[in-house]
Amino acid sequence: MRRSLPLASIALLLSSTAVGQCVTTFPSNQAFTGFTVGTPGTFVNNWTNLSIDDLDWYVDNNGTPTAATGPMGDHTSNNTSGKYLYVEATGSTATPNKTAILQSPCYNISSLTSPYLTFWYHMQGAQMGALYIDMNVNGTIYSGLWTASGDQGRYWKQGWLDLAPWAGQTNVRVRFRAVTGTGELSDIALDDVFVGNLTPVFGCNEPTAANYGANVNINNGTCDYSCPSGQQRVRIDLVADNYPSETSWTLKNGATNTVLASGTYTGTTVCVPSGTCLVFRINDTAGDGIYHPSYGYGGYAVFLDGNLVVEGGQFGQFQETVFNCPPGFSCSDAVPIGLGQHTAPSVEYWYDFTPAQTGSYTITTCGLNTCDTKLWLYDMACNVVNPQPGIEGATFGDDNDGGCGLQAVVNAVMPGGVTHHLRVGTNGGSCQSVTFEIIYNGPVVGCMDPGSCNYEPLATVPCNGCCIAPGDPDCPDGPDLTLSQSALQSSLTLSTVNITDACAPVEGCTKGMGQRYVLRFTTRIENIGTTDYYIGSPGNQPQMFDFNNCHGHAHYSGYADYLLFDTLGNKIPVGFKNGFCVIDVGCYPGYTGQFGCSNMGISKGCYDVYSSGTTCNWIDITDVPAGKYTLVLRTNWQHAPDALGRHEQNYANNYTQVCIQITRNGQNVPSFSVVGNCPTYTDCLGQPYGDAVVDCTGQCAGTTKTGDLNNDTFQGVADAQAYVQGILGNDVPTSACTDLNNDGAVTVTDAALMVNCYSTQDTHDQTPHQIHYHPWCDFPRGWLSTPDTVRLTIGAFDQVNGTVDIHIKNPDCRVLGYEFEMSGLTVQSVQNIAPSLQGDISVSSTLAGTKVIGLSYLDSTLAKNTSYVPLVRIQYLNITGPEICIADIVDIVNDQANNVITVIENGCVTVNSVLALAPKVFLEGAYDTGTGMMRDELRTAALVPATEPYTALGYVQAGGGGGEQLVGGVLDVTGPNAIVDWVLVELRSAVTPSTIVATRCALLQRDGDIVGVDGVSSVVLNALPGNYHVAVRHRNHLGAMTAAPMTLSGTPVTVDLRTPGTATWGTDARKPSGAVSLLWSGNVVRDGSLKYAGGNNDRDPILNVVGGNTPTAVAFGYYREDVNMSGVVKYAGGSNDRDPILVNVGGTVPTAVRVEQLP
Repeated sequence: MRRSLPLASIALLLSSTAVGQCVTTFPSNQAFTGFTVGTPGTFVNNWTNLSIDDLDWYVDNNGTPTAATGPMGDHTSNNTSGKYLYVEATGSTATPNKTAILQSPCYNISSLTSPYLTFWYHMQGAQMGALYIDMNVNGTIYSGLWTASGDQGRYWKQGWLDLAPWAGQTNVRVRFRAVTGTGELSDIALDDVFVGNLTPVFGCNEPTAANYGANVNINNGTCDYSCPSGQQRVRIDLVADNYPSETSWTLKNGATNTVLASGTYTGTTVCVPSGTCLVFRINDTAGDGIYHPSYGYGGYAVFLDGNLVVEGGQFGQFQETVFNCPPGFSCSDAVPIGLGQHTAPSVEYWYDFTPAQTGSYTITTCGLNTCDTKLWLYDMACNVVNPQPGIEGATFGDDNDGGCGLQAVVNAVMPGGVTHHLRVGTNGGSCQSVTFEIIYNGPVVGCMDPGSCNYEPLATVPCNGCCIAPGDPDCPDGPDLTLSQSALQSSLTLSTVNITDACAPVEGCTKGMGQRYVLRFTTRIENIGTTDYYIGSPGNQPQMFDFNNCHGHAHYSGYADYLLFDTLGNKIPVGFKNGFCVIDVGCYPGYTGQFGCSNMGISKGCYDVYSSGTTCNWIDITDVPAGKYTLVLRTNWQHAPDALGRHEQNYANNYTQVCIQITRNGQNVPSFSVVGNCPTYTDCLGQPYGDAVVDCTGQCAGTTKTGDLNNDTFQGVADAQAYVQGILGNDVPTSACTDLNNDGAVTVTDAALMVNCYSTQDTHDQTPHQIHYHPWCDFPRGWLSTPDTVRLTIGAFDQVNGTVDIHIKNPDCRVLGYEFEMSGLTVQSVQNIAPSLQGDISVSSTLAGTKVIGLSYLDSTLAKNTSYVPLVRIQYLNITGPEICIADIVDIVNDQANNVITVIENGCVTVNSVLALAPKVFLEGAYDTGTGMMRDELRTAALVPATEPYTALGYVQAGGGGGEQLVGGVLDVTGPNAIVDWVLVELRSAVTPSTIVATRCALLQRDGDIVGVDGVSSVVLNALPGNYHVAVRHRNHLGAMTAAPMTLSGTPVTVDLRTPGTATWGTDARKPSGAVSLLWSGNVVRDGSLKYAGGNNDRDPILNVVGGNTPTAVAFGYYREDVNMSGVVKYAGGSNDRDPILVNVGGTVPTAVRVEQLP
């Protein structure tokens, strides 16, 4: 029976210290990176929440849930993926004055000559409580040795404690005691705990501070950020999202455009001359900002002399803020004005004009200046205004097209009460100041009956009896769009552009990234009809627009298309143009424009111009061979009516063309010339500017669709699946009908392009539209996305279970599909192990093959990962060589189905000889005599760790053992095969049994079977066939080993240590219990012996874990001190963990010792 000592006797036996689990290697730095996020999450390295308080500390990242309290990112990495611990103050039971105690592992600081504790804490919040440091030294608690209380601001701060009073001690634990404040704004966080030797130098160690000290190692909060007289301090705070490499920023002098400071994913402070006009710009190469639900809730803030200027995180490619600048310098500093004449004192200069009433307005420099002027008018918020040298991007604008020579004239219909930002400028610096006038022309008067053939959508005042019924002879004939051939031919120029915007090829602007050769030109579309061509806005006329594009802008789908044909009539893929904004740029005499970006169209007698300097107003000829070509421009080529249903009078003039000769020099650099006598392009049916083309089989106007592998006339999921199966079977021939990216091979890229085709088409079909233009299914297409690099590596090789895990690192892009080849094995099956793609991706292979293909037929993609994550598990059929390798990455495609740069890192592993065992053992701590099996309380309490614990506890690993991880679902098994805990299996030399040849961490089941990490397989160890001693060890039991060597091979051999008949090394290596034998419990201090009293005894750590000075307290968790393996550490009371130790050393003599019988 168990014997309990009176509590009064405890003090007599506390003469020793427990050091078996103490940290002895210094410096010890705990950044909590190995912890698992959760409430509370998974703690490691013997950090624990105590049970004698009110709340738990949680493992967190990506910011605490309540605004205005808690950190945004961790202190270690300063981004949203970094981990820290914190106390959550939200909820009725979390405040006020609720306590959460976090206890560190035991530190044996006897070797430290100048021991110090430092840490970083975050205590922002208007209702903040306090943080205390207590020490648990050999079970004695020293409280309130350090404290901070109240709101400590938005930054992490450093705390410290001199541990000299406990120098020489072998059992020291730190307690971080958080006390919440009066409400939810009192989250407290902790990061980067250091214990080690430190000679403190207090001061400021922040390099940009005025009092920075290079030798400072403890930041005591004295950093001085004042600037010299005549200067101002700019502070930039930045917490990056999960992808910090995408982020950069600049701070410029707005007057000189000089860069004053720049950085990547961390901020800075800088002093600038007082009154300096400043422009801060933050960039994100991925175009999704730094505050994102999938990629982390990062953020930034800019301060001037301590005053907040701007903060944010939600933006696209960039966000720019102008501050400390004179009036009129930028959109955000615009000067309010009204009707009448004004003079801009400099150029460029910004004004805000808010019309008092809706109507027609004219803004003009005509007759008021002699220099070359420009006008831009924007009706969007300043933070989305992107000023360009040309008028593109403006709601209204004019540069010499308003009918007044070098002067600018803007005619605009503006709604009353809406602020418009007016930008006044010049060409070539010819103006020092610009005089302009704003004139109200009156309301727009016209027919306001939508059913009339002369309906005026912009009218606000009805005309008297002017509406005309449809069919009336007086109805206007309609609009008539035409393209200017002279504007096209006269503007042709060849230039190079460096494409860094990943959306450029996606939207058809170019055919790839990096340096491209583009043929620029001007597109001028004129309305020579008798009515306006009305398009409207995305809000009121969504059917006219395309919303399915990379940048997220609404494009007018029918604006213009740019086609290049060779002499055989084959269309060459060179890009296309959708209209971002269609406006009245200019008008012929006697006509007045009225349409702008907010309400698009081309008025009768007016025209729109996209100049040759406009981004994407070109064709990409980088990959076009030398030869003669016809460049065709077309507008509204699908003969769609305008938003009011009005058809054009004539569609034959919706085209223009020019013939060009492309040549290439010895370095393959292209040049071009215009070819005269250019015949009108006719399609293969002889129709001028017709749409008939030769299909992929060579048939004119044929019906075969590229990629339609099952010949059902549709491009769909069945075709993508047929691609994958055909690639695996090597039975898809490469042809014009199958090679969707025209690279000379059929790979997963072609299957992914098909997925992108039907997925994008499906999205497009969900939105009403009049223009049926589907470039996503227009093959061949696709390119190599050079900014994107994806790496594969072998993440795990398990000869026990016959698996190889492939891991992926894709920091630059999401991944839609992959195809790679293995060597050294043949494949039995493959399984997706990417957690975020469960059920969304299909992984395929062939039996006894070597190729693996993964592809999402749902257009789901693997999120970006800055470090390696699991991708696919290969169950191999046979090993065919001494090494298993990722032999080749055929293709990996990003979320747009384009190829990326691929790299194989650490792509090979060596194949070892293996031996198989079927060991069996009973642990006394978990054994139940009533059932004859062990209890699985650790499993039911979800305490069994996913990774084996023995490596961290200091057990010797050999032969590739260590680091084993559970296979998913193993802990769900109940009954005799339920998992009790991890055990360590050792093979020891037959000649020198103290030599460990190989190890394997394995799983112990309730019935005593020891199995592999899948819960089923034999235990396999990496060693040559031969004779070995077999030992089984457990983290808080004494191990046992076979007395004689056993002959082992690849065939499993049973080693049953439950049976007394199995001879073991030494004397009394196991504990008899009826007809079975058990491993002795109670080995809390891993020193090979059971001790109840004296130095390094196994009893004292139990008291320390539960609190040190409260013997009746308990601690929940996965502890070595949990001798009976219940999941609860108890020092006193029923079923405590102390008594079994006394029983096992003899029961009556507390100073007796039982020694582990292992050599």
